[in-house]
Amino acid sequence: MTGTLAGVVTLSDDSFELGVDLDAGTHLDFLPGQYVNIDVPGEGAQRSYSFSSRPGDSHNTFLIRNVGNGVMSRYLRERAQTGDMLTLTGPMGAFYLRPVERPVLMLAGGTGLAPFLAMLADLAEHGCDQPIRMLYGVNEDAHLVKCDALDALTEQLADFSYETVVVDEQSAHPRKGYVTHHLSADMLRDGDIDVYVCGPPPMVEAVEDHFDTLGVEPHGFYAEKFLPRTVKEKEA
Repeated sequence: MTGTLAGVVTLSDDSFELGVDLDAGTHLDFLPGQYVNIDVPGEGAQRSYSFSSRPGDSHNTFLIRNVGNGVMSRYLRERAQTGDMLTLTGPMGAFYLRPVERPVLMLAGGTGLAPFLAMLADLAEHGCDQPIRMLYGVNEDAHLVKCDALDALTEQLADFSYETVVVDEQSAHPRKGYVTHHLSADMLRDGDIDVYVCGPPPMVEAVEDHFDTLGVEPHGFYAEKFLPRTVKEKEA
C-alpha cells in the first residue's frame, strides 16, 4: 500500500515523529502494537516501525530513532519532503494488545514508547476498567518525548498513570537509573498482571532477568526488541 508523507517532527536530537496519510480509499487494519515495513525512498531498503497512532486512523504516526548513519534517519534529516510517496508493507508482528482482563504493566524504553501510544489510544477509545501502569525510560532528560500525549491519556483513561526514568546520573530527574530500579511491589501484584515490554535489547533482557531474579511470573509477558538498522526487527 502507499501513502503520502504528511510531516516530520523533530521531537528531540534522538527521535522523530513521522506522519503518513494513506491514499484515499485505503483502509489499514492493524492491532495496536503491530508494525509495518516502510520503503526508504531512493535507498532500496526497508525499515520497520510500530504505529504510535491508533487503528482506523487515515493519518498514521511513527516514532523513529535518529540513528547517525541509519538510512531512514538520513532520509528524514536530509531529503524528506511533505508529499513524498511512501510504500508500506504490513501490518506485522506478534507484539500487540491482548484483551485486557487484569491489571497491565507497560515498560517502554526510548522510541519503544510508540506501540504503547497506539495501545493506550485504542483503550481510551473503547474503554478500560483495569489499572494500567507505565514506566518510560530514556538515557537523557531531553529524550523524554510525547509526555503531553501521555498526560492527555491519564485524563481519558479511568485508571492510567505513568512515571518517567532517566539513566543519566547527572540528571536532576527524580527517578534515575533503569526501569527495573523502579518496579514496585504494587506494580507487580504478585504476578497477577499482563506485562508488555518494548525497547532496546539490553533493556528488554534486563526486565526478563529482573522478573526471574524476583521469582515473579506474570500471567502474561509480551516483549519486543527494537534494533537499529535492521529489516527483520524494527529500527528503533
